[in-house]
Amino acid sequence: MSMPIKIRCRQCKEVVNAPDRARGKAIRCPKCKSPVRVPKGKKGEGTAEQTPADDESFFSTLDLKNAEDTRARLCPKCATEVSKEDLTCPTCHVNLDTGVVSSRMQKRLKRRGPNPTLFYGAAWKDSWRFMWDNQRLALQTWMVTSVITAMQLGLIFLTFWIVVTFLPGKQGPEQSGGDEEGKSEVPLLSELLKDQGYNIHNGLMALLYMVVAGWVWHLCTKVIQTTLARKTRAKRVSFQFIDAGAIGVKAYVWPIIYSAPVLIVALPLVILINAGIGGFTDPVKTRAALTSVPALIVYGIMGTLLLLTVPTMMAHMSQKHTFKAWSMPLMMVTAAKNIVPTLYLGLVSLVMLILPIAMIGAGFAITEFVLKQRGLFREPQFIAWWELRHFEGVSSGSLSTIAFPWKTIGAYFGTVVIAGLFASYALVFISRAIGLFVYYFQQRLDLVVRTLPGQLAGFWTRTAAFLVDSFIIGLIGWIFEPVELWKLNEKGKLASVLIAGLIVFLCSQYGIGTGLMYGYVCLLPLCGFVYFTRSESTKEQATLGKEAVGIMVSGPEGQRLTFAQAGKRSVLKILLFPGWIMAGLTPQKQAAHDIAAKTLVVFRGDLDRD
Repeated sequence: MSMPIKIRCRQCKEVVNAPDRARGKAIRCPKCKSPVRVPKGKKGEGTAEQTPADDESFFSTLDLKNAEDTRARLCPKCATEVSKEDLTCPTCHVNLDTGVVSSRMQKRLKRRGPNPTLFYGAAWKDSWRFMWDNQRLALQTWMVTSVITAMQLGLIFLTFWIVVTFLPGKQGPEQSGGDEEGKSEVPLLSELLKDQGYNIHNGLMALLYMVVAGWVWHLCTKVIQTTLARKTRAKRVSFQFIDAGAIGVKAYVWPIIYSAPVLIVALPLVILINAGIGGFTDPVKTRAALTSVPALIVYGIMGTLLLLTVPTMMAHMSQKHTFKAWSMPLMMVTAAKNIVPTLYLGLVSLVMLILPIAMIGAGFAITEFVLKQRGLFREPQFIAWWELRHFEGVSSGSLSTIAFPWKTIGAYFGTVVIAGLFASYALVFISRAIGLFVYYFQQRLDLVVRTLPGQLAGFWTRTAAFLVDSFIIGLIGWIFEPVELWKLNEKGKLASVLIAGLIVFLCSQYGIGTGLMYGYVCLLPLCGFVYFTRSESTKEQATLGKEAVGIMVSGPEGQRLTFAQAGKRSVLKILLFPGWIMAGLTPQKQAAHDIAAKTLVVFRGDLDRD
């Protein structure tokens, strides 16, 4: 009587009972349905009818050379089954021929991230493929730029038309009713636009292109985040005029705060050098020429540093915690550690910008040599108001002979539209290249992934917050702090009334313009004191600048400060301001005023912020 043969399935490791007649054939595993080969043998082997002598000689008759499965290739170290094409084990990474881990593999395992050497090829190939797969981003950018430019030129034409059509001609004394009466009249809109139109349009231009700057900033960070997620297609990025303008404010403020630490050192140095040059040179022209050299050197160095640190800055701006991106010294150190890929990114960007620059050059050549017009590289409001420089108004019953500079303005718009199309594609390409730079070199960029509640805030984090607060106080704080004081209590209302009375008194004594300037100078220290005291004693325990970087002020045990404690800290900050540098030297990262006031500056932490 034959016995069933027990075989183990190589796929699911299930033991399969095969009949004796299946020897040399393949059967299907009842569990995973994969074929299982039944070994050959004589039928009747393994039957129950065996003599004791056969039982004793069973192991001596086994042929062990056929026990090994020669069809499977195993790793000599971990016994993982590998394919014939593999050179190294995918599990333990040993060389399948030598049985040891190669030095190159050891270096790769210690790296804990993607291979940085792959960046230099991916910066071209991957970025090019991403640009064509996400053309809608380039077309959106082109449409935003074109529409904003059209709005700007439309406003210029409207203002030009108002001046040319409604500005009255000069009248004699008998018609104007005397000089004194004419001076007391409120100027007409056309007169105001004629005199101040250029400055007004400069302000409007800054506001309109703030939207473009915000959109470019937002697009670049989104592309970097998409690259870090290892995706080839970006999610739909919708354009919102107000949101883009709000981000544009950050794009405008960032260079000021970013370069402030360097300018604080560089500007006094330039002034001292200029003073020395002025003392040793007599001719006015020679003195003017020499004194401009230090300023040009400083501006050149600042521009170079800004360009070199842009990739590392955008890497940090695309993260949840962006406070390092507001400190030029920190970004300079990080850029120095990644100087080779940074310079390579500069080369990639320069190559991609060749075509847009060529389009601008072609527009200039057409304007200068074909249309015989000048001024393409000047702002369009300058071109329009240059035509109005000798315009004195239109007499009653006559027509103006001043024509709008259609050719130059049209050439300007055409150049922006055509060059903007190529520049939009280049922007998507460069943004992807920066994203690849962040992905491949993320271990060397010192990115802040998360912060812990109560983690001490360092010198540069606090400096970035202080610069943001200083900008807010200097720009709008002297206007809004009296309003915030009014909301506090009766004493706050009294302080607000006194501030308003001081402004009214100064304006009545020195005029509106001079009075407001004197009031600004007088109120700036007071508003700064109130701003820091009020903000750090609220439940947020932070000013707007501190909230932006995720830090707050607390007592030694993490408790909230009272208004009196926050006021004491603000006074000590003014008195002990040079001791600010101690925040980077003490174990608790306390400045001199923190030690005196017994306070700490700590991170909120990701959980608290969420």
